[in-house]
Amino acid sequence: MNKKLIIMASSVMLLTVIFSCKKIFDNPQISNPNGAELSTVLKNATRSQLVQLAIGTFSAMRTGYNTSPGNGTSSYESYCKVAGTLGREVYVINQSETRWVNELAGLNGVLDPGAFYNGYYFAFSSARQTAAILQQAALNTGSVSSQEKAGIEGFSNTIMAFEMLHILNMQGKNGIRTDLANYLQPGPFVSYEEGLKAIKGLLDLGSSQLKQAGNTFIFNAPSGFSGFDTPLSFLKFNRAVAARVAIYQQDWPAALNNLKDSFFSLDGALSTGPVFNWSIPPDALNPLYQPLGNAVSVVANNSFAEQAEAGDARLGKIALRSSPINLVGISGANDVNLYPTNTSPVSIIRNEELILIYAECMIQSGQFDQAVQALNIIRTQAGKLPVYSGSLTKTALIDELLKQRRYSLFYEGHRWIDMRRYGRLGQLPVDQPGQTIFDAMPRPLAEQNWK
Repeated sequence: MNKKLIIMASSVMLLTVIFSCKKIFDNPQISNPNGAELSTVLKNATRSQLVQLAIGTFSAMRTGYNTSPGNGTSSYESYCKVAGTLGREVYVINQSETRWVNELAGLNGVLDPGAFYNGYYFAFSSARQTAAILQQAALNTGSVSSQEKAGIEGFSNTIMAFEMLHILNMQGKNGIRTDLANYLQPGPFVSYEEGLKAIKGLLDLGSSQLKQAGNTFIFNAPSGFSGFDTPLSFLKFNRAVAARVAIYQQDWPAALNNLKDSFFSLDGALSTGPVFNWSIPPDALNPLYQPLGNAVSVVANNSFAEQAEAGDARLGKIALRSSPINLVGISGANDVNLYPTNTSPVSIIRNEELILIYAECMIQSGQFDQAVQALNIIRTQAGKLPVYSGSLTKTALIDELLKQRRYSLFYEGHRWIDMRRYGRLGQLPVDQPGQTIFDAMPRPLAEQNWK
């Protein structure tokens, strides 16, 4: 009798488990359990969803300037540190992470494609993809007019080109993928020159779309884009980026035409241009800000102060430490002090750079007087220096141009690219015996392994 009761009880328990499992596994699929998903916006997106996607695109751009926990393992913070080290502008002195110096400064003679310092690649790629999703959603819905769609297309194409340019400049001769229509089967890698051509194409397409987009976007731009927050004013940002691309292509007439349609002004404030603003939590703080005198620090290459003209006001971008900081034979006497507070804005592209682009075009076109006029604006306003008194030859003026770009665009990701495009990487300082000056970042390991 007891055995029968045990068997019956066991049978009931087994049936209970079976039916419970069946109930679990037979439940209908729960749609969208964690909130919004891609499938909900790629077709028939509402206006509200498109607005949120646009806000997300701006956010992805700015997040690309930030890291968590702020150690430079991804994004624009890493971009500035990596490009700054490769271009011998700065060194990251961190006793617990010597690869910033040992590997990036070329002491080991090789770069690791799987290392953390390739993290910027993925942050910029993510922002590019976010803009592409916004564009696809806008094209596959009837909730906005054709004019409004043109505005979204022009905006998203501009952002995609901007993000691609960061990646391409770091990859250099290794090139990038330009065809990502199918993210599971992306197109092949193309050369640096072909990459620039594709980026120019996106910017030009975005320009024509913005001209057809009417007076307003369907979304509001963040405060840092004040003055560049309508289709026609955002077009000026588009053309400024296009001018930067054109000088990389050595297409001086195109660069001048793009400047003409941008916010370039010889008489305007050097600081004019869109920025990313920062604020106290719950917003994000400026990730490139650093307190002075820390044991872990981004320091300026000693040559930055040593080779500056006496009295150059741009030396305010660095601050003398009480004592130099050292790591594996590298020493830094000055902390980077480009952003005085943790809420200081970060420039995206500004008139100061555009004036330097104009000066470069004038030099390359043989119009030396106009070049000197532009260079003197930078010297007297940004540097508080006397006017240029050197030789009026192309070689001398290119030397002057690269010097002014070095000090005006310090630690913003330009120096290494400038020296590479002028074939002058060999002129960068070698601060340790055996250092290698690299001309390109390696293709990330994830890209190498992609099939």
